[in-house]
Amino acid sequence: MQSLKLENGDIQFDDTGELLLVEETEELAQCCEIGLGTRTGEWFLNPDLGIDFDLFRGKDVNEEEMRDELNRALLEDERIESVEEITFSIDRRARVMTVAFVATGTNGEIVEQEGVEIGVG
Repeated sequence: MQSLKLENGDIQFDDTGELLLVEETEELAQCCEIGLGTRTGEWFLNPDLGIDFDLFRGKDVNEEEMRDELNRALLEDERIESVEEITFSIDRRARVMTVAFVATGTNGEIVEQEGVEIGVG
């Protein structure tokens, strides 16, 4: 598959003004990142896409529930077979959680992504 290349939600262009595309593992990682940054039910074309942001808010959050929700969201993409690792850190002052993950695609490719930021404010 191919998709438009996004950085911080913005479409990327090369030096000549041509749209940049991502494909294969990079495209799958980008799709996973989009899913983690989307509130469940937010996108009407796929209401299952995303995470339940309420699990990530408040003072008494449950890290196991958060990890399970991140895992569920990653597995929502049919091209992800398994999730090997999820790490995250929360900056309460900035109200941002930073997520990194390692997953395996259905074709055996390793999908790694770091620095996925999720607003938890």
